[in-house]
Amino acid sequence: MNAILEKVNISFSNPVNEEETDLSGPRKVVSPQLYKPNLMYAILYMFISFAFYAGTIGFSYYSFANTYWWLYPVAWFLAGTGVTSLFVLGHDCAHQAFFKSNRWNDFWGHIVFVFSFYPYYAWKYSHNAHHKHTNLLQANPKDIYYDNAWIPLTSKQYKILKRMKPKKALMYRIGRLFPPFGAFMHNILTHYFPSKFNKSQRKKVILSYFILGALALGVMGGIFYLTNSVFAIFHFYVLPGLFFAFWMSLYTYQHHTSTDMKFYSPRDWNSYKGQILATYNSLSPVWFSILHLNIDVHTPHHLSTAIPCYHLREAYKELKNSKYGQDIPEGKLNFGYYVNQVKNCHIWDETKGQYLRFNEV
Repeated sequence: MNAILEKVNISFSNPVNEEETDLSGPRKVVSPQLYKPNLMYAILYMFISFAFYAGTIGFSYYSFANTYWWLYPVAWFLAGTGVTSLFVLGHDCAHQAFFKSNRWNDFWGHIVFVFSFYPYYAWKYSHNAHHKHTNLLQANPKDIYYDNAWIPLTSKQYKILKRMKPKKALMYRIGRLFPPFGAFMHNILTHYFPSKFNKSQRKKVILSYFILGALALGVMGGIFYLTNSVFAIFHFYVLPGLFFAFWMSLYTYQHHTSTDMKFYSPRDWNSYKGQILATYNSLSPVWFSILHLNIDVHTPHHLSTAIPCYHLREAYKELKNSKYGQDIPEGKLNFGYYVNQVKNCHIWDETKGQYLRFNEV
């Protein structure tokens, strides 16, 4: 099996710009207009996202109407791929980057997240915290939970967890060995508990629960009204949302997890290491990248969350052509590299500064 990310430029061990500790330099090489929302591009990308999702649902209807049961799994996977496009749109809204208006961002963020079962404000707060602490090994106790980047347990933490809470250790093990399950459980166990968030955030988090619940009931009720079938609710809505976990895990995992990629202690971490050296571009074919709103071009997104998805490619070119381009780790999309990382990236050895497999702990 070929590598899912065929390496073309890995520079974790010997970064060219060793003197860099923050993002002020890299941000200056990106044109100012690329940090600003553009209504024309926003409408175009919304059209792409909704049209792609509608096309996948059209295939789901074809299989459902003709009772081609052998096509059902294909339909669920394709629809889950369409849900991913909508999710990335909502992801940009959560960064207040898609539209100029914060109200429009929050409105559309809630709408499109209904298909992936994510409560919008909960995701917004935890994901923005991830950007603040990318590949930082230890969280500040005052911060909300932000593990959107598969932060590994250290050898010591895993041994203690295995001894004191074996069921949680087993869940951790399953999540690392089967990332789609890890991504699904991450959503449920972190975003659906208001106690995970700061008191000032909880009202909006709970509001998102009500909005998500109301919209989900509306979608399911509409499907049942049109089809008079409970199975149709699973076919058109629930199962595509679950299959979305494959793409969610693939992107979030490969962007920040690799045997070549480091997690840093608070003493060693800085924003240049986290956002540039520890952020991987998994370069898809352009047509597929656009269907997922350029989420694979990830370094400029970590350079600044203000850069909308429709400007990521231009920002990437400018960053790549600068002196910082040599520090950008990236590779072409293809599947064995991802599988290899899942096999090897289990536990973090703080002494050696590298991953260990479970059987090595």
